[in-house]
Amino acid sequence: MSRSDFLTALRQHKFIHALFPHDDALNDPVDAFARALTLTGGIWDDTFLHSPATGSATLSAYLRAQYPAGSVFCSATPQVYGDRILHAETLASSLKEVDVGVVRARFGVSETGAVFLSEDHLCVNELSTHARHLVVLLDTRNILDHLHQAHKQNRYFNARYTLLIAGPTALADSENALISGAKGVESLRVVGM
Repeated sequence: MSRSDFLTALRQHKFIHALFPHDDALNDPVDAFARALTLTGGIWDDTFLHSPATGSATLSAYLRAQYPAGSVFCSATPQVYGDRILHAETLASSLKEVDVGVVRARFGVSETGAVFLSEDHLCVNELSTHARHLVVLLDTRNILDHLHQAHKQNRYFNARYTLLIAGPTALADSENALISGAKGVESLRVVGM
């Protein structure tokens, strides 16, 4: 939006409509989510949207094939088998050796490519930062259009720990060196289901 358009919309009291288009202005929320996630450095995986194969064994085998052999998996969802048992009493320090953490998101936001996680989804909050790679299972029927719609989901934000995550973590210094995974996950893969 140009400066002139912004000022014109503001003068005509159409500012909010210019920032947040009507829901019918968005084409396909799944495609918009995939584009936004990719722009933030995340990986959109639609294999299970187009595949009739379902089940825990199939999903577990598929995910294990995406990462190096011998990777330690820790799963907070029954859809994927983990190498480590995860429960509320699990010590955060024990997750430092986890290569791949698997969780299920409550919803995604197509505007930003972010997924919503809370203590209910993670079981141990540190799973979202201690695992080298984070895999998030997302029901594509639960993709919202905008962040302002996400923040209206009050019942989910009442948890003690909530997180909207979009892409892997990264740091850049003044010499333009970009380091992925410097203070968190090296990669974020969202599997559409």
